[in-house]
Amino acid sequence: MRTLIAYRTKYGTTAACARQLAEKIGGEVTVVDLAERHSPNVTPYDVVLVGGSIHAGKIQRQVVSFCEKNRAALLSRKVGVFLCCLYTGEEAAIQMQSAFPDWLLAHAFARAFPGAEIRYGKLTLIDRFLVRSLLHPPGDVSRLNASALDELAAAARAAASPAR
Repeated sequence: MRTLIAYRTKYGTTAACARQLAEKIGGEVTVVDLAERHSPNVTPYDVVLVGGSIHAGKIQRQVVSFCEKNRAALLSRKVGVFLCCLYTGEEAAIQMQSAFPDWLLAHAFARAFPGAEIRYGKLTLIDRFLVRSLLHPPGDVSRLNASALDELAAAARAAASPAR
C-alpha cells in the first residue's frame, strides 16, 4: 500500500511532523510540501494524509487548494488530516473545523493535533508582533505531542491494511 503525506509548513514544524509520520508509518511513503508541488497526483496512493498549520487563525491556502482540486480523488481514498496548532481539546477541534473542508473532515478516518512550536528567531517581524500581542508567550514555546503522531501513524497503517 502506498501513502502520500501532503503538507504545507511556514516555519518547519509541520514539515518535521510529516517526516516523523513517514518514518513511523514505514513502507512506501511519499512526503510532499505543497509549497513546492502544488498539486501532486493523488491517484497512485491508497492512503493520503493532509496537514498544515494555523497562522492568524487560518491554514495555508495551498492546503485548502490541494483539497479542493483533488476532492473526487480524496473521497475515493482513505484520508487522514493533521493540524499543527498550539491549542488542544475543544479549541483545537474548532481550529480543525475551520481549517479543513467539511466534506474532508466527514470522510477522514483520523484527525490529529501534533502540537506546535514558536521559535521567535524564525518568525518574521509581523508574525512576532502577532504572536506576542495575541498569545503573550514569555519566549519560545514547544508543545509537540509525539503520541498524536504515533496514533495517526498507527491509524494510517491500519487504513492501508487490506480488509480481512
